[in-house]
Amino acid sequence: MAGKDSKPPSSRSLNLPSIAEILTLPELKRGHPSVEAGRHALDRQVRWVHVSELADIAHLLQGGELILSTGVALPSAAEGLARYVSDLSAADVSGVVIELGRRYSSLPPALVRSAETHGLPLVALHTEVPFVAITEAIHSVIVNIQFQQLQQRDAVQRAFHTLAAEAASAQEIIDQIAELADCPVVFESSARHVLSFARMGTPSANLLEDWDARSNEAAWQSHTSVVGAEQWLTTPVSARGQRWGRLILLPSSLANPHLVTILEHGATTLALHLLIERDERLLEHQTHRTLITDIINGRYASPEEIHARADALGSPTRQRTVAAMIVASQQDPTLRDIARHAKAREEVTTISSALADAKVTGLVGPLEPHQIGVLISTSSESAAMHLIAETARAIHDRSMKLNPGRHLAIGVGSPVSTIDAVRHSFAEASEAADVAWSLPPDRLFATSADIHLKGLLHLLREDPRLQSFAERELSPLIAYDEAHRTNLLTTLVAYLQAGGNKSNAATQSHVTRATLYHRLFRIEEILGCNLESPDVQHSLHVALVVQESRR
Repeated sequence: MAGKDSKPPSSRSLNLPSIAEILTLPELKRGHPSVEAGRHALDRQVRWVHVSELADIAHLLQGGELILSTGVALPSAAEGLARYVSDLSAADVSGVVIELGRRYSSLPPALVRSAETHGLPLVALHTEVPFVAITEAIHSVIVNIQFQQLQQRDAVQRAFHTLAAEAASAQEIIDQIAELADCPVVFESSARHVLSFARMGTPSANLLEDWDARSNEAAWQSHTSVVGAEQWLTTPVSARGQRWGRLILLPSSLANPHLVTILEHGATTLALHLLIERDERLLEHQTHRTLITDIINGRYASPEEIHARADALGSPTRQRTVAAMIVASQQDPTLRDIARHAKAREEVTTISSALADAKVTGLVGPLEPHQIGVLISTSSESAAMHLIAETARAIHDRSMKLNPGRHLAIGVGSPVSTIDAVRHSFAEASEAADVAWSLPPDRLFATSADIHLKGLLHLLREDPRLQSFAERELSPLIAYDEAHRTNLLTTLVAYLQAGGNKSNAATQSHVTRATLYHRLFRIEEILGCNLESPDVQHSLHVALVVQESRR
């Protein structure tokens, strides 16, 4: 059995006849063979048969040979026989067959002992058999096996060439690999997420159970390898310097060259499919982006021009209700420009897939590295809101699968029925996306209806005049808390959230009314204000919202 992580078996070590199989051939059985040593190593494969009477033949061998001899030229001394076996073992021969009668009536004990010590199969033929008959029989088996391997390889190549020519989907390619290999197949991403699989009769729950831990145990390799305790046969799926993941076969027995051929041809076909899909999608997304930005910037001669271009992209807008969406992602300032744009392309692809999941027709294009525009087309305004919700849910689901823990903010504009109004819908969506970051995480998206005071202040949070206002209103209280290690700001928040009701504020703060009164009096002294004044309450509330939006 292969080690924990190893290279795949080569054609030299597998799919060739073993010594045990050769001993069952009629030509060998006529010699009444007996195994004199190395019985535990009869599974060694035979690459070729070599007839030789020379005692110093080892340096001329390449390994995997079965030596046929009558023993007439072998040394007489025990030391010479031991050296003969030692040299053959070092040359990695498969075994030795010696015909009795010409030199030996039985094999010398020194020869048998040495062969047993080195684990070298040693066979005695008790009846004379023409060596040419044995050689022809064994070579015929070897050639037939090699011919079968060529036929199998040709069949595999034809199968995958057909899939490539027919532009088969990734799942169709995975299914074909599983059928040819007759075992389960998994295609996992570089993040060890299962992108596609074919179970071949194995229950999905069993195949994918505790996948992350099992995948981590099976180390990634840059070449086709047998890895992990489960002896997965794996190979990378990559092209043009981009690695999409790795393809994994889970065979029920030891891997062999036929499985390696299937795996590597399958990986190449899958990489070609992903490469074509990526290039096609990249061009498609660029075209979508151009159309979306032309609509936003009013770069069109007439609405009919936009209708025609949208029709050509399979997203009709004529006599349809359309709604704009902006999908914003968190920026990572540590990323270089190339990495940032690559991330944006990945996110655009994710959103396109989400639209397909939701069975929604629309345009998807990157507007900025952290902002993607989506234009949904539907039959009516009533249907639009339902499709928007389905699309937003699918986008969040896809994004979480690709990057767990990475959050998106989705803003949605008003559904409109004219091209000229789409620009306004995108403006609403952009503002709503900015506000969406301040909403509870269970909200799928934000709309212009969410831009109340809190949303407005979130949009204006970078305005220096607003920041100065918040600091002017709250900084004395914040400074007092820091200097005296008090928490009067929290008391103020509770009081304002209770709408100025002191009893409710005391309950929410888990303090007595007397304590609350004392704290409120102290706040009024510090800020120089009357907390019962509605204007003061409104001003402080706005300042607190501004402070919160800046966190």
